[in-house]
Amino acid sequence: MKPLFTIATAAFCLVAASLSASAEAVKIGVIGIMSGAGATWGVAGVQGMQIAIDEVNKAGGLDINGTRQEVQLIVYDDQYKAAEAVAAYNRLVNEDKAKFIFTMSSASTLAIRDQVEADDVLVLTSAYTSKAIDSETKHIIRLYSTPQDYVPAIIGWMKAHLPGDKVVLVYPNDETGWDFANFSSKAFETSGYKIIGKELYDRAQKDFQPLMTRVIAQNPDVIDFGPTSPSTAGLILRQARELGYKGGVSALGGSGPREVVAAAGAAAAEGMVNMLYADHDNESYQALAKTFRDKIGQDPNELIVPYYDATRVLMRAMELSGEPENPEKVRAALSQALPMKSLQGEDIAFGGKATIGTDAQFMTVNYIGNIRNGEPVAVGLAK
Repeated sequence: MKPLFTIATAAFCLVAASLSASAEAVKIGVIGIMSGAGATWGVAGVQGMQIAIDEVNKAGGLDINGTRQEVQLIVYDDQYKAAEAVAAYNRLVNEDKAKFIFTMSSASTLAIRDQVEADDVLVLTSAYTSKAIDSETKHIIRLYSTPQDYVPAIIGWMKAHLPGDKVVLVYPNDETGWDFANFSSKAFETSGYKIIGKELYDRAQKDFQPLMTRVIAQNPDVIDFGPTSPSTAGLILRQARELGYKGGVSALGGSGPREVVAAAGAAAAEGMVNMLYADHDNESYQALAKTFRDKIGQDPNELIVPYYDATRVLMRAMELSGEPENPEKVRAALSQALPMKSLQGEDIAFGGKATIGTDAQFMTVNYIGNIRNGEPVAVGLAK
């Protein structure tokens, strides 16, 4: 397995002379979803990290007790597969000697969880599954707020603004989908909805007409796609509309409303409720999106925001620890690095005990999104 890339940009080369010749680069590894259905998340997340690292390196690198150290990013593609994640993890730890690793999917995070707890590393994950972290977990941190933190607020908004109370869940048949279904079912019911059906599908699936025919026959008022990847959510939605479905839709776990619109069409996606990582009217987000667009040639998935912010938090903790090769000390310094202002101006705090039993999570602020005329509009905070 070869790394997809390492961060060694021309801009970094310009400041290399100012970095300590005796200090080795601090390595951050990523086990990302760089291909397949979730690639829009993986590419955005990795580029968010890269931009944050480039900013630090352009300023001279991390300030470690007065000595400057560069930061290097090493990325492997797990293709949304647990086996590939294990191979990538072993390569990062044993060959690349990375002490800090970001993971994206629930399946991949669970596949390496036991190894992580036994190794001298620190993992930051965006995995939704509640199984990733418990009160005994020492080496894994969640890099943003979980559905338990934001879904109730979004469902409450839906109940106040969408007609009807019957919901069908259409989720991926994997660890992410199973765990999300357990939580969202309770959240919908608490807000006065009735779950009248649950349908699971394979992430590689393309033809959803038989599945959606069954769903529509149940006459739901709302269909929630949960943690479905945005391109797939758009495909399912388009096929549902073609079959005559006219009710409400939501995607409470998967960011990417513009990808949904691209796949479904603006008319089909009109009124869809999303969780948003970004307020698209925020000037700081627009600047970050422009940097991504200039490099990649398209708009980013909103996952760029929490990965950009989390990388900044981690690098600040490295500086405060004084020992960026000591994961235990960096882990302890996270609570010193936070609270910190997010890219968009909201506070990022350190917590999680109320929902996951231990303080091992960056508490971030998300937005309630509503697609209007083909564009995501932030209609409130979800926290």
